[in-house]
Amino acid sequence: MREPASIPRQPRTRRRSRQAGGLLIVSSLPDLTAELEAAQEAARRGGAILQRFQQSGARYGWKQSSDRQPWSGRGFSYEVVSEADVEVDAALRETLLGAFPEDAWLSEEAHDDRERLLHRRVWIVDPLDGTREFLQGVPEYAVSIALALNGQAVMGVVYNPDADEMYAATVDSDDDRFSLEEAAALSESYMLVGRGEWHYGDLPPVPDGTKVMPVGSIAYRMALLATGKGCLVFTPGRRSEWDLAAGAALLGAAGATVTDIDGKPLQFNQAEPSVRGLIAARSNIHGEARRMWQNSGWQIH
Repeated sequence: MREPASIPRQPRTRRRSRQAGGLLIVSSLPDLTAELEAAQEAARRGGAILQRFQQSGARYGWKQSSDRQPWSGRGFSYEVVSEADVEVDAALRETLLGAFPEDAWLSEEAHDDRERLLHRRVWIVDPLDGTREFLQGVPEYAVSIALALNGQAVMGVVYNPDADEMYAATVDSDDDRFSLEEAAALSESYMLVGRGEWHYGDLPPVPDGTKVMPVGSIAYRMALLATGKGCLVFTPGRRSEWDLAAGAALLGAAGATVTDIDGKPLQFNQAEPSVRGLIAARSNIHGEARRMWQNSGWQIH
């Protein structure tokens, strides 16, 4: 598997209590083996579509983004959407709801009629997280699939088709790939941030010694952290649930602490499916990362 050359894999230790979105997950989850297998099948199917478009060229347009970045003065931004996003969404929906027709659906590329609010089980997907990287040929985009149960992300799949990297786990997984030890300090850590945030300077000052590594897809960044690459994923802007749900489940399996920018646990399948920023970290530096944000004086509205 390809690893970003500048992000060393950190040592691992045995997992302790698992958390997803900052909340302790009880051990009495239903058996999600079939769901995990279906999600991986769907992700590979979506990845094959993306690879086809990558080779032939994908047309794209623009749509208004729900991810607000008011501290930068840009307010509501516009994001690129390609025809690949739409085709992958249809393939994911066919595969997952074909296997589990009673479940609900929340996707970046599908109309949200909010019927999902009546369901305990909701698939939360981003058919192509990192569209800009995809269109630019940067191998840092991913298919992101999560299953939320009663508002908690309990299963996540993140697939980078360019590198053929599959990250898949339930929050109660015993997969040794998903295990994090404590970091020495934020000042000695790798912080994974978005390429756009890095380019536009949409980040608060970081402690001296902290190494900042820009990586495209936020779902991919969270998957990298869950498997021991880096110590912190930080984003100060509002994010949609489909950006974060799969990564939150993987980080839950790894024992990381995952909250919004205010330190509140993440809740999914909400009426307004957006989150006030993200701090996902090895548990012992999460508080230090929050203080970094608080001391910056920046605000999210």
